[in-house]
Amino acid sequence: MSLKTAFGSRFKIGAAISRKNLNTKQRTDLLLKEFNSFTCENDMKPMFFLDEEENLKDAAKYNLSPKLRFDIAVPYLEFAKKNDIAMRGHTLVWHNQTPKWFFYEDYDENKNFASRDVMLSRLENYIKGVLTFVQDEYPDIIYAWDVVNEIIEEGDYRRSLWTKVVGEDFFIKAFEYARKYADKNVKLFYNDYNTFEEEKRDLILEKVLKPLMNKGLVDGMGMQSHLVLGEHDLDLYSKALDIYGKTGLEIQITELDIHIADNSDEAMDKLADMYEKLFKILVSAKDDRRADITSVTFWNLQDEDSWLTSFRKETSYPLLFHNEGEYKKAYYSVIKTA
Repeated sequence: MSLKTAFGSRFKIGAAISRKNLNTKQRTDLLLKEFNSFTCENDMKPMFFLDEEENLKDAAKYNLSPKLRFDIAVPYLEFAKKNDIAMRGHTLVWHNQTPKWFFYEDYDENKNFASRDVMLSRLENYIKGVLTFVQDEYPDIIYAWDVVNEIIEEGDYRRSLWTKVVGEDFFIKAFEYARKYADKNVKLFYNDYNTFEEEKRDLILEKVLKPLMNKGLVDGMGMQSHLVLGEHDLDLYSKALDIYGKTGLEIQITELDIHIADNSDEAMDKLADMYEKLFKILVSAKDDRRADITSVTFWNLQDEDSWLTSFRKETSYPLLFHNEGEYKKAYYSVIKTA
């Protein structure tokens, strides 16, 4: 039994991986044994596709169509092709990990911001370039893209260089371009964190999903699901899942982990209990057709790889594996919900 066999009839089960994971046999063996999907943790974010050196060297040539590079993404795509494992693309448009120079005239931060029209051309050609390369060179590998990431904050659209230079409709334009160039079998997602908090949930529905759905541009909602043991209410999570489900969109759990800074037996029992409750919610929603959950992705493979230790500034033990692939109690609590 593995995660992918346990849940295979319901939804894909995946993990995020880094370059270290990709180049460590123990990690790739674990990935291939347990999962049938994966996401690049960082290496397919905008800063890794935009070729800074070439764009700055010949800004006039690339003013409307930025020069892209694919050398960082290719090893992941090759791995997926070789091992017949599916990928989620993450992420085309984000306020973070998008270089500041991308928004300026001649890609020069000493000049003014580029015009809206120039930025829209850059955005379209960037999305076109990424999607065309992946689909031409690695067809049928990526089944879903997070087109736009995290644009709701503090009760409104997040203030970012995207809203400053392009306008609040930048996310709609991004989805228009993604829909234009994506293969028909590739699903387009909006992705965000704390999507179960009531105020943010309602804002996402009204200010993001509704306008995209009205234009037929979005296929799914990505619920990141970075949870904290003892702080997050899974009843609210279940309610949000039902509400997003009622839109008719696919739902994918895109970045799942549960932060806990204690690895005592008692703490790991609590972690296992929370994972069990969460997966019971996911399985019930799927089986009862309250939400069309099509993928669940853990945010990395094992505790030692988790971003949370750096982010939280304390050692985190948030995943199902540790100590070079050792199975934790949480793994077995998840498996038994299948």
